[in-house]
Amino acid sequence: MPANDGSATPGTSPALVRDAVLRWIVQGTLRPGTTLPVESVVARTGASPDTVRDALAELAELGVAHRAAGGLVIADPTAHHMAEADEVRHLLEDVAVRRFVQLATGSQVDALRRSLEAVEEVAAREAPSLEELVRARDWFFVVMLRAAGLATRDLLRNLRSQAGLVMSLAVAGPGRPTEVVAELRAIHDALAARDAEAAIAACDWHRTNSTDAGLKQLGDAP
Repeated sequence: MPANDGSATPGTSPALVRDAVLRWIVQGTLRPGTTLPVESVVARTGASPDTVRDALAELAELGVAHRAAGGLVIADPTAHHMAEADEVRHLLEDVAVRRFVQLATGSQVDALRRSLEAVEEVAAREAPSLEELVRARDWFFVVMLRAAGLATRDLLRNLRSQAGLVMSLAVAGPGRPTEVVAELRAIHDALAARDAEAAIAACDWHRTNSTDAGLKQLGDAP
C-alpha cells in the first residue's frame, strides 16, 4: 500500500477507517482476496493501531473481510455464494414481511419509518459515507426483522458471511444512495399499508438491485 494518502488522519474514528477501506475496494486499490495487515492500514491512513484494529474487527462483522494469520483478508464472493445468499434473503424476507404485516404494532411501524428517515438523512449528504449508508440500511432491516419477531443477530451474521462485501458495496456508485432510499421507501410504504405481496416485491427489487450494484462495483474497479 502507498504511504498516507489522506484517507484518514491521526486520532480519527474507526468509522472513518472503515469507510476508507470500503473506498479502496470501490476504487480498485484493494482487491478481493487481498490480505490487509493492521500496519498497512496504519501507514496509509495515519490512524492509531488500536483504531485500525477496531475498524477491521467491524469490517469482519459486516462480512467485508475475514480474519487470517497475517491480518484481515478481503472477502472474494463467488457466484455460488451470491446465489445462496440471494435465496436465503428471499426466503427470510418473505417470512419477515408476512409476520410484520400480521404482528407489527403501530410503534414498530413508526420505528421502521424513523429508520428509513435515517437512511434518507445519510443519503442526502453531499458526500455520504459508505460505512454510514451500510449501517443505516442494515438498521432498517433489523427493525423490520425484529418487528416480525425474528432473531436478527444470527440471521444477519449468516448472510454477511456469504455476501457481506457485495452487500456493503451495494450502496456505492453514482446515484446509488438515492436508489437505495427509493427501494427502502417502497418496502416501508407497503408494510405500513399491510400489503404483504407489494412488500415482498419491493424487497425482491431492492435485493436484485443491491446484488447487481455490488457486483458491478467489484467488476468495474480498475
